[in-house]
Amino acid sequence: MSAAELSALKARWNDVLFNLESQSRVAWLLYFDARLVSIEDDVLTIDFSDPQRFDQDQTYPINTDVRHRDALLAAVTAVTGQVVTLRIA
Repeated sequence: MSAAELSALKARWNDVLFNLESQSRVAWLLYFDARLVSIEDDVLTIDFSDPQRFDQDQTYPINTDVRHRDALLAAVTAVTGQVVTLRIA
């Protein structure tokens, strides 16, 4: 996907988050602060603008629970029609 497609996804990111919230409030809470970094070979890379907000001693489901990741990916597909996988930077 191109830089233009990343820009298009950024423009629709709030729509993705609204869709995600309707599926899973927990997943929405985990991803609402995500920053879109890139899309390459259908891999969406995100990171978080303020990682210090998360307690470093805590293991969050964002890294371990595939249900939250799958909910985000389903929201991206529902809003954009694009099928991507997720990488957290």
